[in-house]
Amino acid sequence: MMKSVREIFLKIIKRQDGVALPSVLAMFAIGSLLIVPSINYIATNLNAGMMAEEEFMGILAADAGVEDALWKIKNDTPDSFPYTYQITEINGHTVDITIDEVNTLAGEPIGQTGSHSERLTVTENVTYDYNTGNYTYTLSLTSNHNKPIKIDKILIDFPPGVDYVDGSTSSNVTEPEDADPHPVSGTPATGLTLVWENSQAGGLPTISGWATEYHYFKLSGPPGIEGIEGHGFVEALSDDIGTVWVSEEIPYSVEAKAKDASEEVVITIRAGVWGSSTELEISCWQVIR
Repeated sequence: MMKSVREIFLKIIKRQDGVALPSVLAMFAIGSLLIVPSINYIATNLNAGMMAEEEFMGILAADAGVEDALWKIKNDTPDSFPYTYQITEINGHTVDITIDEVNTLAGEPIGQTGSHSERLTVTENVTYDYNTGNYTYTLSLTSNHNKPIKIDKILIDFPPGVDYVDGSTSSNVTEPEDADPHPVSGTPATGLTLVWENSQAGGLPTISGWATEYHYFKLSGPPGIEGIEGHGFVEALSDDIGTVWVSEEIPYSVEAKAKDASEEVVITIRAGVWGSSTELEISCWQVIR
């Protein structure tokens, strides 16, 4: 007849004289001490896994909220801001979304120009050098008038992924000539804002009537970054020209909060975007846990 498991077990751990082997007993004693912590460890990992899955699903839900907001900005722009709404049943979450219009950039009212802004044309051109890993940015400033134009400030906002190359500015519309931007705000991870602000005390640089001057600098980063042309303005102090914008898009901020069944916020995503009815460019993206 087949022996029971208990009989086999007792036979293994006992000597022929019926006394249990000390080493075997010690092994089982140690094993009993490890069982409970091991179970706790497994349970902790399971809980962590569940939390990670919940967080991941929250990120997907919040991301869906941001994508919905981007669609609205491009195709059904709200009439007033801030604009808040909610979407439901996204991976078991509800998402509260707020779209707001950014009214100023470095203190300058967005889109506001002087009464004679047409007297200055500003265009940009960006090329990439695969040998150096640098972008060369060229800003062309053309006078469409017979009087000199004084340049007070140049500001350009760039998407994440690039860094300014120190000492790379070549320009006679900065004071002093070829001055590096000051300040440089942000980081390559969040996006950069470069500002060349001229000192009136030193005498503002001038563009002669009907002339074109150029402002060059370099940015390091990988090729093919979306929105590398940047957004910003040139501010002139002559003939009520005022602020001339490098692009026509308007900046918006988007916040999407993913909430679970208990209405607790799991994940928040904040994004900055330059948008119009024809184009959208993400300027920053932040996940907040």
